[in-house]
Amino acid sequence: MSLPAFAQDAPGAHRKPDGTLTFDIGPQSLRTALRAYGEVTGQAVLVDDALTAERQSPGVQGDFGKVDALQRLLAGTGLVASYSTDQAFTLKLATRVESGESDSGESPQDSAVGEQEVVTQNYAGTIQRSIESALCRFDQTTPGNYRLALQVWIAPSGRIEQTHVLSDDDARAAAVSEALNQVMLDPPPAAMPQPLTLLLLPRKPADVARCGALAQRHH
Repeated sequence: MSLPAFAQDAPGAHRKPDGTLTFDIGPQSLRTALRAYGEVTGQAVLVDDALTAERQSPGVQGDFGKVDALQRLLAGTGLVASYSTDQAFTLKLATRVESGESDSGESPQDSAVGEQEVVTQNYAGTIQRSIESALCRFDQTTPGNYRLALQVWIAPSGRIEQTHVLSDDDARAAAVSEALNQVMLDPPPAAMPQPLTLLLLPRKPADVARCGALAQRHH
């Protein structure tokens, strides 16, 4: 699973007066299309990699709001977006209702999976600030002009007990692991799949500046 984090407009994004952004994402694999979408919007996505495997996106081209663009990007994939916060979203299989079909045949198993997804999404939103605060304590890990992904394993108590950083920058990877080592979060839902994959995205200078206040509250 992937954990949404620090979703802001990308540094190079040009928001128009009407709030839309310009997208030029051609038809391609859904995985790479989502990456391109993230480059424009700065948003991260919570999704099981297996869910996007072998799925194709029709792409999206033109000026659209973030939500409208994402809907066009997902058209025909059998997936829909579910927002855990106003700036972060997950992907899930579309139900019969969401795909325009009757949901009378939905099984109890399908319902249970959907409920678990909601629980995981809500948890992802609650721990975002705690993780951001921990990273804001050190200059080298302050979210800003870098991107990386890391996997985190969270103990039933809420303590981060293991991390695995996916980055070509070994020094920053080590610093991020150290910053998050033994950080206490809210206890995770009992049935939540682990590890979670945390995606750190570049941020605007104005948003980086608030790191100081977050780090002070962390202490």
